[in-house]
Amino acid sequence: MLTRHSLALQEAKALSAAAEQAAGTLGVQVSIVIVDSTTYAQVVVRMDGAPLMSAQGAFDKARTAAEGGHPTSFFEKPLNAGRYSMLKLPHTPIEGGVPVFVSGECVGAIGIAGAPPHLDAQIAESAIESFLKSYGDNR
Repeated sequence: MLTRHSLALQEAKALSAAAEQAAGTLGVQVSIVIVDSTTYAQVVVRMDGAPLMSAQGAFDKARTAAEGGHPTSFFEKPLNAGRYSMLKLPHTPIEGGVPVFVSGECVGAIGIAGAPPHLDAQIAESAIESFLKSYGDNR
């Protein structure tokens, strides 16, 4: 039988708070979605002023990162290089989703949407870095 490790709600909330802080530092309003290893949402935040559709975009990015075990930019690069068959995959190949790894295992992911994609990714990476420092970096 397999054992799957996953973010607990307290950890998902801490990760979301770190993302809110990072977005505030950059002066952008975004949606933040944290999923656990099952790819189901644990925390959904749409900051005041964030685009309405960004909440769904953040969820799609988080799910893609958790299912694929890679940042969503990993799936975007082949598409940008002309491999349009990537659009047939049930994933969102737009920068801003990043998996969370602890002890080499994907325990969930964060998705950020509402700012330019490179800032979405920067917020996600910053939040994960902050989170792992506070919980002990076990990558």
